[in-house]
Amino acid sequence: MKAVRMLLASAASLMVGGLIGAGVALLYAPQSGRATRTMIYGKGVAIKERALEEVNLTRARAMGKVNKASRKIQNQATHLSSQLQGLVEDQQTALKEVVNSIPLPFQQNGN
Repeated sequence: MKAVRMLLASAASLMVGGLIGAGVALLYAPQSGRATRTMIYGKGVAIKERALEEVNLTRARAMGKVNKASRKIQNQATHLSSQLQGLVEDQQTALKEVVNSIPLPFQQNGN
């Protein structure tokens, strides 16, 4: 029972202290509630605009890096394709030489 009374007394003290603190804050507030809300709204809008600018800037930077990487990959693919085409042509030439060097069994000389 004594613990319950102490708990209620503590809760009441906290509430009274909170009310006194709120009253003092209202008395010493530098501006009205409307002015404070307007200021908070203005700062919120400014923060939102700054965040959008940062998002757009980051997006532009990312797209620049993606485009640069894409061009680099495309150039490498073109180079590799050219090298591969050269290798294929070399192999085709070598294969034709081998096939042409095989004597035909019924080849007639001069006829």
